[in-house]
Amino acid sequence: MKQLKVALAVVLGLGVVWGMNATAKENKSDKDETKVGDTAFIAYEGSQSWPTGTGSQVNKDYSIPIYIGLPDKSYKVLGRVYDKRTSGLGVVDHAFDEGLGKESHRMRNCANQAKQHGADAIVVTDDEKAIKVFNLSKKDVRESAPLFDHEHSIVLAIKF
Repeated sequence: MKQLKVALAVVLGLGVVWGMNATAKENKSDKDETKVGDTAFIAYEGSQSWPTGTGSQVNKDYSIPIYIGLPDKSYKVLGRVYDKRTSGLGVVDHAFDEGLGKESHRMRNCANQAKQHGADAIVVTDDEKAIKVFNLSKKDVRESAPLFDHEHSIVLAIKF
């Protein structure tokens, strides 16, 4: 009986250590500044008269800040970050990711993609003017949205 208790304690202890290690790796993976996942970048050249807003949320947990909503100061758009899985098997992978993937990983990927293209921050917006500039339909936005919690928004790589 004593051996059974010792074996059970050892197994339980190993489980706790394994769980702590998995959590630490997951948290580290959220901070990895090289991963871009299935995001892609398309440069923007054109008028730089972009709308501003008030009271946007700013998430500073990633390689560059993520503005959910329009920033309250002027900015220049370098391009758009999007999910490149829009055809073939990529659509199936996109659907699985939407159901099973972590939004924090997608946010990390967007921030890293924008940073690698020289951005100071990203803006997540459903502003009609911004979407119209990229000549996107609502369906196009939804199908290429890299952030599933913001599937009706585009992700802009910006410079202040």
